[in-house]
This record gives sequence, structure tokens and C-alpha cells, in this order.
Amino acid sequence: MKVYTFLSVLMLVCACKTQNTVDSSKEIAIVSEPQNKEGYCPESGNCTVKLHKNSSLVLKKDTADSYYPVIEKGEGVVVEFEFLIKGPEGTADGDYSETIHFEINKAIETLNIKGEALGQVQLLFGKHCFCRGEAGYYKIKHGNLTLQKSKENINIDISFSIPEVSHKIFNIKEKIKL
Repeated sequence: MKVYTFLSVLMLVCACKTQNTVDSSKEIAIVSEPQNKEGYCPESGNCTVKLHKNSSLVLKKDTADSYYPVIEKGEGVVVEFEFLIKGPEGTADGDYSETIHFEINKAIETLNIKGEALGQVQLLFGKHCFCRGEAGYYKIKHGNLTLQKSKENINIDISFSIPEVSHKIFNIKEKIKL
């Protein structure tokens, strides 16, 4: 009986082992503390911005016909913004976060788009929480995106609203070092 228990535990440990793989083809610059945190990072949340260089943002659909983003190797730059509020200690589903994803052509220097044209950059909002009926990803169709790029920085100004769901972030203004 002890042998069977030992083998069962051994099989369970081997089956649950995760693989750590790193895609070295992605060059990522991370700004862990955005410069303008007071302007758009509400309720003592933590905000981060990531640039995924040489990448592409692919919108896929799951079995419930809902969108989700996948960042793959590509020719563009994917910008990923995250706002996070940690849940109370000891809770499994207490965290709350919102994400913004979009892709720009790496050769672009200025961009100013509004409304339905936001689909050109695949501007996507994600709400991640234990909030039935609201969690998931939404295409942003109401708002504007202004972008100025130089050799050293990308200046981003995004204002948006999503009528289908409540959200805490409405505006992002950020200067990201390249």
C-alpha cells in the first residue's frame, strides 16, 4: 500500500511540473513605475507599462466567442499597460486589474486616431476580476489615441470609455523610454 501511495505522489509531482521557457526573440523594455502615476493610476493601485518590440498583437477568440490578446513575434511594437489592485491577504480571487493593449508600426512617428479608427491599432481593454458578466476583453471604439515617437521616447495619450462595462482607468498619459 505504501508503494502505491508513493508512486501516486511521484506521478502527481511529475505531472504538475511546469516548464520555464523564454522567448529570446522578444525584446522587452519595462517601465515599472510610470512617470505620471498620479494622473491615471487610481485607488492606490500599481501601474506598469511594457513595450514588446518586434512583436505583433493577435486577437483570438475563445470558445465563448470572446476576444483575448496573444503577443507573437512580428514587425511592430505592442504596448501593454496594466493597472493592478492586490486583493486582501488570504483571498484567492481578490485581485482586480485592468489592461490596455495595442500595436503600432515601429516606423510610425506620429499617430492621432479616434472612434472606430482605433481598430487600426487593435486597441483592447481587459478587465480581470471576480466580477461576473464584466470580466474579459473589449475592443475600444469610443475614445482617442495620440502618439508621438522620437529616438528616445514614445509619448502616449489615450482617453476612452467602454459603455458595456464599468472601469477605473479612463485616461493614460505616459512617456516611455525606448
